[in-house]
Formats: sequence, structure tokens, C-alpha cells
Amino acid sequence: MNKKQATYPNRKISEAFLDFASPLTAIMPDDAPEASIEQALMIAFTVWNGVILDDVNGNGYYLTRLNEQASHDPILQALLRELVHRKRTLFADDQRLVGNYKVTRKQGELRLWAEARDPHSAPRTEGPARGSKDPPENPAS
Repeated sequence: MNKKQATYPNRKISEAFLDFASPLTAIMPDDAPEASIEQALMIAFTVWNGVILDDVNGNGYYLTRLNEQASHDPILQALLRELVHRKRTLFADDQRLVGNYKVTRKQGELRLWAEARDPHSAPRTEGPARGSKDPPENPAS
């Protein structure tokens, strides 16, 4: 059986991920605390990895959970939709998961160290096929 291979652009994952998250970080003041930047990046991290894992698993498990968490906040829902669209259009060729990461500042500039992970080695979810309204039976942990 052939193992699927994720596509990897010729770019560091930290670079790609910061570019992806730029709509969130660009609106922050230059002196924003690292904790605030970390919160913005956590949203981007969740969307980035959710899109990839749902594509690999052929279901909508992660994005459905994310949308359920945001259901009380229309602004957050719109932001999530925009980030999903951004990942699927501008970063569709990058199928690496973002693993551990660390945010730092160097001479006032935001820096990110990040691990890239192969999505085909991640635990699989047993969810409904994409487009189905049924919840997953037994999601993998």
C-alpha cells in the first residue's frame, strides 16, 4: 500500500504560517504583548491544521468543531471563514501541519520558530464524509 505524500513548498513552515496569519497579526500594535500575538496565532494554527486534517481524513470533523465553538460570535465566524478561504486558496499547496511553535521578538520584529509535521502521520478521525450533517461516531483522540 502506498503512503500518501503531503506537498511541501520550498519555504520554511514558520514563514508560510506567519504569512497566513498576517491578517490577524498586521492589525496588532507594534508593542502588542506576546500573549496577545500568541492568541491570534492560536486561531490561525487551529484553522491551518483543521483544514489540512479534514482534507487528509476526507471529512469536516475539525472545522465543524471549530465552527461550533464560534457559533455564538458572528464576527469570529466570519474571521474563521476568511481564514479557511485563505488557507484553501493562497496556501493550498502547503499541506504541512504546524507542530510546536514559539513566538519571539528580535529588534521589534516578530519571529516565529515552528515545526512542520506530515499530516499523513497524524491520528485519523472517523467522521462523516465531507458535506454530511451527521456527527462522527468515534473520533480518534
